Order: sequence, then structure tokens, then C-alpha cells
Amino acid sequence: MKGKTFRYDEKEYSLDTPFNYLLLLGVSFFFWANGYVSSIGYPIAGDSPATPLWNLVCRMLPNKTVTYLAGVCLTVGGAFLIYRTNYLLLLIREKTLLPLLLYLLLISTNPDFFPLKSTSLGIFCLTLAFYRLLTSYHKAEGAVQKIFHAAFFLGTGSLLWVHLLWFLPVFWLGMYHFKILTLRTFLSSLLGVGVVYWFLLGWCVWRHDYDWFRLAFAWLGDVTWPEMDSRSFPGGWLRILLLVFFTAASILHILLHEYDESLRTRKFLFFLILLTVVSFGLFLMYRHSSEEFLGIICMPVSLLLSHFFTVQKGKRKLRWYYLFVFLFIFFSLLRIPWIS
Repeated sequence: MKGKTFRYDEKEYSLDTPFNYLLLLGVSFFFWANGYVSSIGYPIAGDSPATPLWNLVCRMLPNKTVTYLAGVCLTVGGAFLIYRTNYLLLLIREKTLLPLLLYLLLISTNPDFFPLKSTSLGIFCLTLAFYRLLTSYHKAEGAVQKIFHAAFFLGTGSLLWVHLLWFLPVFWLGMYHFKILTLRTFLSSLLGVGVVYWFLLGWCVWRHDYDWFRLAFAWLGDVTWPEMDSRSFPGGWLRILLLVFFTAASILHILLHEYDESLRTRKFLFFLILLTVVSFGLFLMYRHSSEEFLGIICMPVSLLLSHFFTVQKGKRKLRWYYLFVFLFIFFSLLRIPWIS
């Protein structure tokens, strides 16, 4: 007897539905509104690990409304950049808004990111650098220019948050992985960062004040391991553990089913995995900047989770996805004082 073939319409189990849009956008709006009403994170002030430029930005923000509007715009803008990167590079097989929605969920439900962090602009720079690097894949003729742009974006972002410079060696590994690492591209990456700091040094010379240049690197070597914060427990650490579990599941799925993807997509996904692992390692190393590294992690993780959920089939896709979303929202609610 021939085996029966069961067919179903995949659209029935699509995650790109009005209900999912309204759910994640509504949850994001709720947490931002609660943060604004409760003045979470305001007034912002550049603390000791901050660069002089970020301290200047903090002093220029006039009031809470402007600060929160800037935070919302940068969060939405970062989510859109991640969505466009996925759309143009085809990291996920189907067209979906899931990377945008998941990034909004991950950022908006964490009060430690409110209303504005130095990494709010750092995400822009890192995503642009990530895009320029990936578009240089197997394109040796234009690789030098694209690598220069990628390094320039990293250098520019590091003026606000100097720890972005740690991702330059990650990009060198990516260049090697994409078969574009040559002496010219390597020197181009150094030049991209060097141009930014050459202008910074010139500014310092003109002002006869070298604190901006010196303080920019002062915190790179200050490694302090994070401690369990009772104020963020259990909600904060449960969120992180949930994120680690589903990210690990996403990575394992990619490794076990790597040949389901094209060679180009496999290399892109492996670089995302590398970026995630390095970001999490730096998150553990720098207690004074752990929140910022957690924000950086949200960029590659939103893409990895989106890939994991979209490749699932049938009802299993909905079960995994909504299990993650509702648990993540529940753990996030535990961090709101009047609920917990």
C-alpha cells in the first residue's frame, strides 16, 4: 500500500499575521509607555565607562520626552536596518517581518535599555558594518572599499561606545571565512578605523586637550565579571536563560541542517553564530558594560531566532514560537515593580 501524503497550506501556520504584528507591537508599546510614565532610566548620565562623546550627547538632551522619542526612533530604526539586511541578503528563505518584530520585542521589554544607551547608535553602526562585510562575499574586486566602509562604521560607533572595537577581529575572521582576507583588505580595515581616530586626534590637538582620545580607550582593558543582581532576579536572569536556550536551539538546528541552505547562506549564518558567541563572551567579561553587550546580542539573535522559527513546519512552528514569546513576555513582566 502506498503511503499517504499529507498536505497542508503553510500559510495557515505563517507567523506573518495581523495577530502576531499586533501582539509584539502592542507589547513593545506597553513597555515603552510604562518606562516613560515611570521615568525608567531618566535622567540619563554618562557613567564612568562612557566615552566623552556619549557624555556630551547625554548633556544635550533637553527633557524626558525628547530622550524617550530619540530612544524609540533609534530602536525602530535599528529594527528596520536588521529587517532590510535580512531582506537584501536573503538570510531567511521566506520574506518575513519576524527579525524586525523580534528585535523590537528583545529591546523594548528590557528596562535596562531605557530610554537611550550608547549602543542605540552602536546597533546602527554594527548592522551597517555587518551588511557591508556580507555583501563583499566572493567579490574581490570591490572588497577593499566595502571593508573600509565596514571598519569606518565600527570606528564611528566606537566613539560613542568604545567596546565596538572588539568586533574588528571578528570581522577579520569573517573576511577569512568569506575568502576576501588579503593584505589589501586587512590594511583597508585598519585604515577605516584609523581615519576616525585620526580626526579625533586632530580635534584633540586643535583643542590642546587629549582627554577625548585617552578616555576613549580607558575602559577596554577593565575586565570585571558580572554578578547576580537581586534587583533583576528572577525576571532578568530568566529572560537571559530563555534567550540562551532558544539561541542554542537555533544554532544546533543550523549545524544539523546546514546543507538545507545554499553555501552563501550557510557562511552568512555561521558568521552570525560567531558574532553571537563573541558578544555573549564579552557580555560575561564586562560587568560595567553588560547591558550594552546584551543590546548588541539582540541583533544577531533576532536573525537566528527568526531563521529557526520560519524553518519549522506546521503546528510545530506555532508551538515553538508562541512558547518563546509568551514566556519571554511573562519573565519581562516580572521586572516591573508594581507587578512583581
